[in-house]
Amino acid sequence: MSMNESRAHQWALYALAGLTGFVCGAFVQQEASIRQLFHQIRRDPYIYHHRHKLYPMLSTFRTDHETRLWNSSTSLADKFRELVVSPIFDFVSAALMLKTDSATTTDLLDLIKYGLPSTENLYVHKDYIVSQDMCTNAPRWICEHFRGDYQKMSSDEGGYSNLNLRYNDVYVLSCGSMKICKVFKRKIWNDLEKYVSTKAKEFGSVYTYTGPIYTPSCHENGKWTMKYDVFDWIPMPVPSHYFKVLIVESRIPGLYPFMEGYIIENSRMVGGKLSDHRAKIDEIERFTGLQFNKVLQPVVQFDKNSFKVDTRAWAGRFEEISEPLVTLPANKEVKEF
Repeated sequence: MSMNESRAHQWALYALAGLTGFVCGAFVQQEASIRQLFHQIRRDPYIYHHRHKLYPMLSTFRTDHETRLWNSSTSLADKFRELVVSPIFDFVSAALMLKTDSATTTDLLDLIKYGLPSTENLYVHKDYIVSQDMCTNAPRWICEHFRGDYQKMSSDEGGYSNLNLRYNDVYVLSCGSMKICKVFKRKIWNDLEKYVSTKAKEFGSVYTYTGPIYTPSCHENGKWTMKYDVFDWIPMPVPSHYFKVLIVESRIPGLYPFMEGYIIENSRMVGGKLSDHRAKIDEIERFTGLQFNKVLQPVVQFDKNSFKVDTRAWAGRFEEISEPLVTLPANKEVKEF
């Protein structure tokens, strides 16, 4: 081999080594950035909400960020990252004694699995996440996750708790004033809390969104008014109703998540059966301006003589259900279930 050929071969090896080092460095930098982003997503709801805009910035090498975030990736490359690369990162971090955040806040992915109804003024607590409405000086919604071991607070001599909610929830939803949240002392709200507890024990996991609804009252003279109450010298609007949206998910294979909605009047006189207060999700959205998970809500399309339910909107289902429309007699009413 001539001198020139030896040098050319040597320079080729240098170039290959440099290129390999560059690729490895870029890969390491990407993985470190992704791990840091996932860490921040689990702590900051705003980063979680805008995560899809951040993913392209970290895509030097192809990877499915969303499936990796939820630990549901099945590709060989991501399995290699999980089983080989991640332990190496953890070992190097421990060896170099890199600073890590040891905060014990709740993993947000456990609370906001099904999304955020809104993103205004979010506050993360240990057991829930809440959106504060600065215009009314009260929360817009509070999100909680109940598991099968969920136990309601102890009952009093009357058979149910005076507050019918955990203290933190009452304080958050009422800003510390039980004069505003009259419904929380009623048995119907206690029935709703028991229902959530029953579903959590039956299916293993229930997500709930709870918040106020403000609708004006119409008087006999045709005028509409909103009720206010003074709390700490600050006038606060009194909610006309409270809503609760349930997302029930089962850990049993073959059973898919489903949604339920309830609207209960904020009054000392409210009562009746819990089923009487069932409400459609889009009705709650119309009253509150919030947006709940659309993936779990079926799409119904009406044709001339039939209706079709597109169940592809339900996670894990891809078939369609089509049924003929039934013409009811004129003296019959349509009943909703």
